[in-house]
Amino acid sequence: MMTLLWITGIALIILPQLWVRGILNKFTNEPSSIGRTGAEIAREILNRHNLNNVKVESTRQGDHYDPRDKTVRLSENFYHGKSLAAVTVAAHECGHAIQDAENYGFMKLRAAVMPVIQICQFGPMLLAFSFLLTAFLASPIWKLTALVGFFMYVGIFFFQVITLPVELDASFGRAVPVLEGAGYISSDEKTKANQILQACAFTYIAAALYSLVEILRWGYILFANRNRD
Repeated sequence: MMTLLWITGIALIILPQLWVRGILNKFTNEPSSIGRTGAEIAREILNRHNLNNVKVESTRQGDHYDPRDKTVRLSENFYHGKSLAAVTVAAHECGHAIQDAENYGFMKLRAAVMPVIQICQFGPMLLAFSFLLTAFLASPIWKLTALVGFFMYVGIFFFQVITLPVELDASFGRAVPVLEGAGYISSDEKTKANQILQACAFTYIAAALYSLVEILRWGYILFANRNRD
């Protein structure tokens, strides 16, 4: 069982990233029919939704929307690029800005639990540290450390579950209707845009599944063998 969980975890890390990289590389090299940059599309979408206060910037830290600074940030390839991927990703990030403006419930919930989750990020590290402690300390001590890390990891998993509807809504509830309604993509490009958004969404699903696998693996270590001490 442990070997199967380990292999599954590795697959959930590697395979989705390869899929997303392949999809984005493919459509980053395919010009969009509208012939405008991701930054131009983002600015127009935001203006259409009366979000003139939201800025659009280029970044080297990955595409995202920052609700604190009210800023849509696009990687340089998508900010300056005129590809189908650039247009689609720009619309997705603007979807988050629209969610923020409309006080979308799951986004508000995610923001509310963020301070706690920032602490929970130490969960995996604490679990690994507890494993090292087994060589030096008695079982009750390392298990206490591991239990704290375990429940932190559970917190991360629930945060990832909360994130899923935020990402899916930004893509398919916001970006796709905007792209179609405003004529930013042709009817032939809709399927391709969906492929981009599906691949990106699956990375969040895979991350949640990976956390679940790790929780099961550590749960087996902590609880299945408790009678052996």
